[in-house]
Amino acid sequence: MKSSSHTHSILVAAVVGVMLLVTGCDKYTDSGQTVGQKLDKAIDKTNASIVKAGEKVEKKVDQAGSVVAGMGESVSLKTGAALDETGNAVSTKVNQVGTIVSDSAITASIKADLLKDPGLSAIAIEVNTVKGEVTLKGEVSSDARKERAEGITRNIVGVTRVNNLLKVKAG
Repeated sequence: MKSSSHTHSILVAAVVGVMLLVTGCDKYTDSGQTVGQKLDKAIDKTNASIVKAGEKVEKKVDQAGSVVAGMGESVSLKTGAALDETGNAVSTKVNQVGTIVSDSAITASIKADLLKDPGLSAIAIEVNTVKGEVTLKGEVSSDARKERAEGITRNIVGVTRVNNLLKVKAG
């Protein structure tokens, strides 16, 4: 019940206030204006102040939005650059690992084919592969076997060049 009587009291006060305003609107003040005119002028002034404050707030919000957008763009560019750099580094490492694996596979294939040839010694021939370029070192018993080792090497997939430094041993 207290809230009902409280609401009733507020309603009565509001009605009395409106009645005072209505009856006071016709009365003149010292400046020659009616109370209503003076009240209207105060309301217009307050509304103008509210509009002006709203415009200031809107301008500040726009400025803040531009700053945040600029910061976001900067962060995005820096993040993108860092990701690009990381991606390039990873790609380079993957290529290096791929080259090492390919070079190892080439060397293993050459050694396996040298083992299959009864006239060549896989143990006596050193095979070194770097980026597909193969260098053969060691000794063989004849020019024909030197050429045979080079031929075997050239036929391996992935070989780009052969440096045949094999020496034919005398005797």
